[in-house]
Amino acid sequence: MTASKLLEHVDMPTHQEHRSSKRIPLIQPCPYELSRVPGGGGVELSHGYALTVNISSGGMLLLMPQAPDERQIFEVQAPSLRTQAKSSTKLVEVCWTRQLPMGAEGSMHSVGVRFLFEVPTSQ
Repeated sequence: MTASKLLEHVDMPTHQEHRSSKRIPLIQPCPYELSRVPGGGGVELSHGYALTVNISSGGMLLLMPQAPDERQIFEVQAPSLRTQAKSSTKLVEVCWTRQLPMGAEGSMHSVGVRFLFEVPTSQ
């Protein structure tokens, strides 16, 4: 499925939006790292690439191959709107997820996240 076909299926939240800043369409890959603590007490790490769909000063919409839990916090390499830097590591919190069925190809997930803070880079 092409990126344009995939974006046609992205399900935006139907609840009233609480966004106070304008969204900017931006489609680019961004690496992420998730950690989960299953019942066994260990930590499971997973990483991959998400696709940004749009971004604002408060958060962004991602297209991901896996669905993080609502309110889960994870790291993502995301573009910066405030600086000229290409991207920076941000800690984000999942606000909502929607499964996007892809037929025989499986599924993707649209994931709305809000920025918590930018991780400082070591100089």
